Amino acid sequence: MPDSLTFAVDVFRTVCDRLRSKAADLMLRVESGSSFEEWLHWEAYLACKLRQESYPFCEVAAKPTYASEGVATEAGDADRTFGDLRVGGPNDGADHCWLFAEIVLAGGYETADREWVKRAEAATGRLKRLGWKKSAALLIVVMVSRTNDRPASVADTPNEVWNRPALTDPCVIPLPSGGSVVVKAFDIKQNPADVLSTGCH
Repeated sequence: MPDSLTFAVDVFRTVCDRLRSKAADLMLRVESGSSFEEWLHWEAYLACKLRQESYPFCEVAAKPTYASEGVATEAGDADRTFGDLRVGGPNDGADHCWLFAEIVLAGGYETADREWVKRAEAATGRLKRLGWKKSAALLIVVMVSRTNDRPASVADTPNEVWNRPALTDPCVIPLPSGGSVVVKAFDIKQNPADVLSTGCH
């Protein structure tokens, strides 16, 4: 049975594999100049839903509510009382194999400011309110680089947005027309001392 770290990494890689298989679609969405964050949410859901029986996942949910995890609504939450993805691990006694994620697109469409940083900060605040200590509360950041000079890097952004080490190595997806998409995941905790468990339970 998997531990919570292995499970979270497996879910993240499942999402990345789906996006890698959609490199041509990604390229067209980048070239459109419009945000495709919502498309990313649904691709992440489909990636896990299509693998639900073979993993097996006991649950794959799109747009899970924070209320379902016992988080009370606060002022200003009217339009974001939900996350983007919730996945439950094998129903065989595996410990803390649950994942709740928010996905933020950093760039990839025309914008003169860094509004995505504000969205990432807001998502981080919501994920902290889950209060999860051993299960995964992931902030998944998707960054776009339009050139081949160097891959996009979350390291180029303010560290206070997530203030956590990356869950695992980033996923780098080359685009057919040049440039790349880089996907990184961060496990967000109220207490930085809390970490995903390793080893069998």
